[in-house]
Amino acid sequence: MAATMRVGSMDSLDLDSSMETIPEIVGDTDKGRRAKKKKRGYALLSKIHHNVRDALTETNITLAVSILTLLSTVVLQTWYTVVTQNMHYVSTFDSIYNEYSVPEMLNAFDTVEDFIANHGRERFADEFMEHKKARNRDKISHVDHARRRVVHWYAKVCLFWKKGLIPLHFLKSFPGKGRAAYFLRNFEPLEESNRMIYGGTPNEAFSCIRRMFDIPEDMPGKCSYNFGGAGKCPI
Repeated sequence: MAATMRVGSMDSLDLDSSMETIPEIVGDTDKGRRAKKKKRGYALLSKIHHNVRDALTETNITLAVSILTLLSTVVLQTWYTVVTQNMHYVSTFDSIYNEYSVPEMLNAFDTVEDFIANHGRERFADEFMEHKKARNRDKISHVDHARRRVVHWYAKVCLFWKKGLIPLHFLKSFPGKGRAAYFLRNFEPLEESNRMIYGGTPNEAFSCIRRMFDIPEDMPGKCSYNFGGAGKCPI
C-alpha cells in the first residue's frame, strides 16, 4: 500500500515536472519561430536591397550609354553639318572664281580699261553718257556690255554673301579689297552715268561691296566726275 502510494507520488511528481517544462518548450519554440521570421525578414530585405542596387546600377549604365550615344550623335551631326556647309561654300566659291576667269569677263575689264585710257579718267564717264544719250551704240555698246557683265558678277557675289551662301573670309581672299576698289573706281562712274539717263535707284551692288570690304564712301569717290556737266554728285 505504501509502495503503491510512493509510486503514485512519483508519477505525480513526474507529471508535474513535465507540465512545468511544457511552457519552456513552447517558449523556446516561439522564440525560434520569431528568430526564423526575423531572419527571413532580414534575408528578404537584403535581397530587395541587392535587387534595387543591381537595378540602379543597370539603370545608371543604361543612362550613361544613352547620354554617350546622344553626345556622339550630336558631335557627328555637327561635324557633318560643318563639313557639308564648307563643301557648299567651296562649291560656290569655285563657281564665282571660274566665272570671273572666263575670257568674256577678262575682255570686259580690258574693254573698260581701254575706254578709260582713250578718254582719260576725268572724262570717260562724261564721254560714256554723251554717246549713250546720242544713241551712238556703235561707239559704246561694247563698253556698255562690259559694264553690265562685271556689275552683274559683283551683284551676284553680294547676293551670295547676303544669303549666307559664302562667308566673308572667302571673299576677302577673292575677289579681295583690291579688286573691289578697282571695280568701284572703273565701273561705278559708268553705272551712275547710265542711271542719270534712264533714272532709277542706285545699284545696291556698289554699296554692298563697300560694306563687305569696309571701303569708305569717298573711295574712289564717285563725285569726282563731272557727269555731263551736272556739277553735283548724283543722288
